[in-house]
Amino acid sequence: MGFFNNILYPVPHRQFVFSIPIMLRIYFKYDRALLTQLCHCANESLQMFFRTVLGLDDGILEMIMVIHTFGDYARFHPHLHAIVADGLFRPNGTFHCLPKRDLKELEEIFRSEVLAMLKAEGRINDGLIEKLMAWHHSNFSVHAGNQIARDDRDGQKALAEYILRNAFSEQKITTIEDTGKVLYRSAMTHGSNKKNFEIFSAEEFIAAITQHIPDKYFQMVRYESLS
Repeated sequence: MGFFNNILYPVPHRQFVFSIPIMLRIYFKYDRALLTQLCHCANESLQMFFRTVLGLDDGILEMIMVIHTFGDYARFHPHLHAIVADGLFRPNGTFHCLPKRDLKELEEIFRSEVLAMLKAEGRINDGLIEKLMAWHHSNFSVHAGNQIARDDRDGQKALAEYILRNAFSEQKITTIEDTGKVLYRSAMTHGSNKKNFEIFSAEEFIAAITQHIPDKYFQMVRYESLS
């Protein structure tokens, strides 16, 4: 239990998930350093949102953020999972819990932070930003899970195990020996082309899973802690 005692303070926590539009994911695939910048964007967005809602300019976040590069069928889908203290700490050690709040404002802050970052990095221009801002649905997404009670160590452990999971599961893999194909099962997809499996050639499957190998020394888990 040392992980929880040293990292997660005994206050309520909540999972946040940050996602970006499909058309922007290519920049992160070929420049993994941008994933670090994506973490900074999510961190700044949470801090701004929490401080504004609570009216605490000196409020301090406490969280663990994990970078995921994978989606269904091991596709490249960069997004962030974070276990976040459900409020802010003051410098004097007191904790102020966040009231129930619509996340639309947080989503808009995150969108603004990511677009500004990608423009500063020279990846996108004002024309593309205007196009994305004009979409009725921005395809930037911020999702918050249910609150985990301060003393729910089992809930915290289950969430930590979930966000630290591997890019693919051996239990979902079936080799079709007579064809040399690989069948990979996953959750049922949405839309008109519903399915719960994908068939790869051996080479395609190797390419799909190896694209999630991080660069040497790249930090996939990041902390914002009081300690």
